[in-house]
This record gives sequence, structure tokens and C-alpha cells, in this order.
Amino acid sequence: MQIKALIISLICLISFAEAKYPEASLSSPRDTMNYFLKTMKGFKLGDQEAIKLATKALDTAHFSKAIAEVKSEDFAVSLSQVIDKIEYVDVNKIPEKTEYDIWYFRKEKLDGNNDVEISIIKMKEDGKWKFSKATYDSLKFYESALASKEIISNVVADKSLRQEILQKLPSWTKRENLILKNYQWIAILFIILTAFIFDRLVRFYIASKLIQFLANKNISFTSKERKRITYPFGLFTFIAIFNLLVAKINLDEEVLSILFKLADIGMAFAMVLIISSVVDIVCVFLERKAKLTENKFDDVLVPLIKKTAKFFIYCFGIIYVGDALDLNMKNILAGMGIGGIAFALAAKDTVSNLFGSFTVLIDRPFSIGDWVVINGDITGSVEEVGLRSTRIRTAYDSLVTVPNGTLTNANIDNYGKRKYRRFITTLGIDYDTPVETIENFCEAIRQVIIAHPHTRKDSFHVYFNNLGASSLDIYLSVFWAVPDLAAELCEKHNLLLDIMRIARDMNVNFAFPTQTLHLLNEAKPVYEKSEINYDLMKAQVDRLKNERTLMSQNRSSIDLIEKDKKV
Repeated sequence: MQIKALIISLICLISFAEAKYPEASLSSPRDTMNYFLKTMKGFKLGDQEAIKLATKALDTAHFSKAIAEVKSEDFAVSLSQVIDKIEYVDVNKIPEKTEYDIWYFRKEKLDGNNDVEISIIKMKEDGKWKFSKATYDSLKFYESALASKEIISNVVADKSLRQEILQKLPSWTKRENLILKNYQWIAILFIILTAFIFDRLVRFYIASKLIQFLANKNISFTSKERKRITYPFGLFTFIAIFNLLVAKINLDEEVLSILFKLADIGMAFAMVLIISSVVDIVCVFLERKAKLTENKFDDVLVPLIKKTAKFFIYCFGIIYVGDALDLNMKNILAGMGIGGIAFALAAKDTVSNLFGSFTVLIDRPFSIGDWVVINGDITGSVEEVGLRSTRIRTAYDSLVTVPNGTLTNANIDNYGKRKYRRFITTLGIDYDTPVETIENFCEAIRQVIIAHPHTRKDSFHVYFNNLGASSLDIYLSVFWAVPDLAAELCEKHNLLLDIMRIARDMNVNFAFPTQTLHLLNEAKPVYEKSEINYDLMKAQVDRLKNERTLMSQNRSSIDLIEKDKKV
């Protein structure tokens, strides 16, 4: 109810304020002059809203959108001051109807050759009578010619703060130097200083509040990061203060237009940085939360959300800057449709990469930190998944950028998704090693694997596998149940040391490549001629069966025996 009452009160106040002045019919030169003088009288008496009403009597179509409001008010103030110094206006002497679509209040030559006028013209769009653009162009000549003249009697003087300050300024400050008047240069320096002070105050306040808020969330930033985050807030404040105050010093249309456009561009830049900083802060918080979860999907999702948000922020920033520069963004965007085919062909890779990022997000072939092999030639740890590409950190610490469009059709071998890590090697021992020792050596290695806390007990192999060129080869295959490469290397290190200790205790020597040289004068072996004796061969095989100690007879692990039977 209170809000409703407040709204009604405001409407009543506005209606009362408008009721104090004539209706803005602007149907004739007399109506326009009467309306303008009445509303400007109200402004000079302290009604700040009256000047907005007075601007309805002015032709302001030639002002750009950025400066229209400011320069319209400057137009009204300057015109009122000039008329007050020329003569007292009796509106009854101004015609209600004219033969032409223009009526001159004054038309003359100033400073010898300058044709100046104060005229009211009939607008073609709506038929209303308004003070012309020629009037606006003539005001600076009138102000220069009437600078030393006081306002006429029976006219209400302008008692606004700006006018009071201008009247008290020394005459040298009103001289023109380098486009602007001296007092305007001084005012600009003062405005810059004031804006700079507010900039620093806001930065300090934002920084202190931000540090306190994030400290409660266990999030900290370096001093460099704090400056980067608070900088756009200070920049926005600087531009806002500069924009507000520079509009009060009656700059020329061209200068003010340039300053306002630069301010709009700076404001858009600051807003983009502010929203981007907010996104950074939110994403830092989300990244901390994601690290606390076991699901690595969050580690991919948060950076992707961050980059997507910033992409749209920058797009809106570009559109805002284009609008600030008075570019017709609708026509530009529509023009893109005309060249849509060419644009689509040029951007097909970009679109492919964009959809590739969503494919990676949905299909999840890998997570941040996974060790992957892509198409057999790119190997490394996934460091970041972006909108356009994925970054892979290789074992050489180089950074490989892979377009996401490539990943949709690539063969990805994800080592990070392994449950176990396989270790395969061949142990080469001397040919002089006795058979029984080989059996015992293999069995000892199996027992070490079974006793190891990080090996897979249902899938390992230790077998005398090959008669090598210079060694008896024992095949070793084992799987590690470890989380990462560091743990794998550590356990591999421990196993190999255990094997070395077993070999030392059993007097097993590891072989290395050797060659036997036969001299040419060496006597050749003489083989006696013999016949095939099947009974003798059978008896020798039976003897081997009785003497040899097979693995299946000595192995203590029942599971391994069963596994050998299956094989």
C-alpha cells in the first residue's frame, strides 16, 4: 500500500508541475515562444524539471542520440540567456499565423560578415513550431557579442549554480584556446581528478569487501589478481563520474559527442570486464567445489561454462559498442544473413569445434588430468577443455592444442580410465643356470607378486618362456592396482628390487649379450653313426618325467594351479 501511495503521489506531483506551464501545443510561433519563456522562467526559479519541458520547443533532431539530452538543455539555457539580453519579449506581438513556415525573432549580421538569426520554424513531421537549428548555430555569435551586456529589466535572472560560477569567473577564463575556453580546460582537469579519487575509493572498498567475502569461502587471491578484479569497477566509476560532470560545462557539440562516444566505449569495456570478473569469481568458487567431488565431469564443465559465459559477454559488449558508435546493428546483423553462405563456409571449422566441445562434454571420453593417446600420435595429460580446443600437456611439458572438431572423429585411448596398469618385461638369465634353480626362481617371483599389496592376484604370469640368443628368457607380466604414474613407478621399482634380491640369494646371474667365437683350425666334432632307438628314447623321456620338478607340483597357490589347468 505504501508503494502504491508513493506512486500516486509522484504522478500527482508531475501533473501539478506540468499544470504550472502552458500546454506544449506549439501550434504557432506565439505558442512556442510563450511556452519556452514560461518553462525557462520556472527553471530559473529553481524547478529543475522545467528545462526538460522547455526542450520540447527546440528542434533537436540534429543532435546525435548520445548527446541529445545534454545539448538540448544547453541549447535552452543559452537561448534563454541571449533573449534576456536582447529585449523583453511581448508574446502578444508575436503572430499566431504567418505566411511562411518560418518566423524570425531576430535576423542580422554580427562581427561584420556572420549572418545570425533567432527563428522559429514549422516542422514538416508534425506541423509544430520550434526554434530552428540555425538559431542554435547562431547562439555562439550572440553570446560573444553580448558577453558584456547585462540582462534587461523585468526579466527573471538565472540563479542556477552553473550560472553563478560562470559570472564569478575572471574574464581570461572565458577566452578560447585550442577549441575550448580556458575555464572548460580547467574544469576538465578538475573532473579527471575527481573521477580518479572516486576510482580509487571504489577500488579500495570493493577490494576490502571482496577479500572479506571470499575469505569466508576459503578462497584467496594474490595482490595482482585482486587488482585485475577490482580494476573494472574503478574504471566504470571513473567514466560514470567523468560523464556526469563533463555534461555540465557546456562543451561544443562536436567535442562533447567525441567525449561521450569514448565514454560509452569505455563504459562498455568496463561492464564487460566487471561481468567477466564476476564470472571468474563464481567459477573459482565452483572449481573449489568441483575438486571436492569424486566426479571429474565437474572439472570439465566449470571451465566450459566459464568460456561460454565470457563468449556471450564479449558479444554483447561488441553490440553495445556498435550502438554507441551509432552503427545500425540491426542492418549489420541482417547483412550477415546475405553473406550467410560465405560466412557458414568460412566458419564451418569454428562451428565444428563448438559442437565438438559439447560432444566432449556429453560423451565424456576423458576428464581433466587423464592421460590420453589421440590417434596414436598425441600423448599427454588433459589440462583444459575449451569452446574451440582441448589442451594436452605432454610428457615433455609442451602444450598441444587439439581442435574439438577433431576429437569427435578421433581414436582416443584413455589411460586415465584404466583400473589396472600393466607391466611386462623379460628376465634374461645365464645358460649355466640349473633347471631346478629356474623353477625355484620363477616360483619365488610368483610368491613376491602374491604378497605384494598393489598387484592384481588373479592375472599375472611368470614363466620360462624362451631360449634366447644369449640368455634363458623368463616372461613376467603383472598388473598394478595404483591410481597414477607416480605410484606405478614406485611399485615397479620395489618389485624389481625384490627380484634382484631373490636372484642374489639363489645365485642366479642375469645374462647380457655374449658371442662364442670358433677358430678355423679348431677340430671339428666327430659324430658316430647310429640308428634310431625308439626304446632308448622312450626310457629317457620316462626318466625326465620322474626327475623333473614341475611348477604344478611345487606351487603353493591353488588358484594358480587352476589357472594353469585352464590354459
